[in-house]
Amino acid sequence: MTTVPAEAALITSGRINFVFSGNGRYGTSLRTSGEDVALESWTLVSEEARGQTIPDVVVDGGTHALPLDDGRVLLFQRGGVSPSGRHEITLLKPQGKDFSVERLGAIPSLLGGYLLPSPSSAQLGFVVALNPRYSTIWRLSASPPRIVHVAQVPGSLDGGVWLDGDARVLAVNQTCGSCRSNGITVDLAQGSWQTIWSRSVTSADRILLGSLRSKIIIVTTTVSGEERLGWARIGEPTVHFPDTLHRPGYERRALTLDDRGERLLVHEVAGAVSRLFIYTPAEDSLVPLTGPPGRISSPASWTGDLSRFPFSSPAQPPTLATVRLGAVPRWSLSRDHDVDGHIAAPQAELVELEGPAGPIEAIVYGGPDWRACEHLVVALHGGPLSSWHFGFEPLFHCLSAHGVAVVAPNYRGSTGYGEEHLRAVIGHWGGPDLDDVLHLSRSLNNGRRLHQLPRPVVLGVSYGAFLALLAACHAPESWSACVALAPFLSGPRFYDSANVAVRHRIEQLGGLRRIENGIGQRDVLQACAALSAPLLLMHGVADETIPVEQSRMLRRRLLELGMAEGVDFEYAEVDSDHGGLFQQKTLSRRVARFCLARSAHEQ
Repeated sequence: MTTVPAEAALITSGRINFVFSGNGRYGTSLRTSGEDVALESWTLVSEEARGQTIPDVVVDGGTHALPLDDGRVLLFQRGGVSPSGRHEITLLKPQGKDFSVERLGAIPSLLGGYLLPSPSSAQLGFVVALNPRYSTIWRLSASPPRIVHVAQVPGSLDGGVWLDGDARVLAVNQTCGSCRSNGITVDLAQGSWQTIWSRSVTSADRILLGSLRSKIIIVTTTVSGEERLGWARIGEPTVHFPDTLHRPGYERRALTLDDRGERLLVHEVAGAVSRLFIYTPAEDSLVPLTGPPGRISSPASWTGDLSRFPFSSPAQPPTLATVRLGAVPRWSLSRDHDVDGHIAAPQAELVELEGPAGPIEAIVYGGPDWRACEHLVVALHGGPLSSWHFGFEPLFHCLSAHGVAVVAPNYRGSTGYGEEHLRAVIGHWGGPDLDDVLHLSRSLNNGRRLHQLPRPVVLGVSYGAFLALLAACHAPESWSACVALAPFLSGPRFYDSANVAVRHRIEQLGGLRRIENGIGQRDVLQACAALSAPLLLMHGVADETIPVEQSRMLRRRLLELGMAEGVDFEYAEVDSDHGGLFQQKTLSRRVARFCLARSAHEQ
């Protein structure tokens, strides 16, 4: 067994954790460069977004920043190694091009937390601190007492919409042990709370956005089995779920309301790309907003005719996009970020490949001659019910830079292609999606044999790693190698080792159902005796989503079967959690070296 160090943990990938001030004039983000993280402040008073790094302020990927309406910045971050989990609260004040630093104090928070803006100038803001069984809310002020405890609520809280302008009544989402969420209001003067948004005992019901000016509240519910967007007005009992806002099988998210609270910016994932719409509740109208192909994410800000949000594309790491709304929207991107300097921007395109039940859209790196590339990787996404997006993927970027072509298909079970495509794998893990992968492998290999090229490498992450292992076991002749990053071995084995929240998700998506057809059970541990392609198996030791024991069991089984570690397979545990594993620069480089070496060895 080898252990990969946690050095260079963050690959250069632009910016993360964007936050906008309430008036939309300021913003913050965390800029990553290798293992370094820096805090950025944005001035957004004109169409041109101007950012600057705040020097001499130590932050990490877990730092929460909140820009205030006057340009000051609140920080909430863990205060060193502390058994009580105390988090420091700091106020940064602009002074010319620099910022002064003032410590406000610290609060206990075992699971972290987040900052909330205040609707009133009487407070700097609020902190929601998370603990194992309850959450606490604290008021922050510029003068003593700086930090005051105002409420304690059972469960875990997220979000926050003010229902008054005096910072007295806050609507938030509450999640308790049942893993379902509902909307509650917290009276910060009384320290009391009550449920206001709950459609059923099994649905996830959430409060997303609100406007004190128009009294509109944006909510979601899953009571029908699929998440739906709706809206209501404060003080009115009716909640509207218009068909205009719903497109079955396509994920739609509310990004932001305009500063008058009269229009809603809606994000839809359509295939691999993002689409934007403007929804007007008063007219029940939904108007598309044209823009470049790429990936849009939250949060967003909308002031006047300027809207801003994070954006990325295969050649553009996440950055800030600005759209001036009008008859013809005008887009601009902040482009002062360098893509790893020495790595040229990869060529990527969307293509349609033939599948056993219809076309399969795929993102392809490698230029127009990708099929003739000597080294080819078929990459399988996580999920189920996820997809590859036409955004920046550091792993694909690294593979492409090393001369490896990548095919990233959105097979059945992927989101963004309608309800039939989406629901094909619910209760059928490793069924239609595996059929699609094996069909693609046969199609690709027919052409590669003709030109005497090495067979492709199958690579998967998370749920996709489970699929990649099944593909390598059930069709070993199709692949020159297999890469499995944080896999599980079967639905039932995964369920046995998962936490309560993940078990609930496995049950919802039918992961415990057994599939009976020609290739037998979808259990990697039972099928791995047929594995002949060299395997690279990597897992994060702090992974709470898919425990590392899943990979350890597979390693033990391979050794029992007489396979030699370092020859037939490589195994590595990485000092990271589930999400952090895929940001490891060492992982990307090792995967690239493995793919190059194994496909070259086949020639």
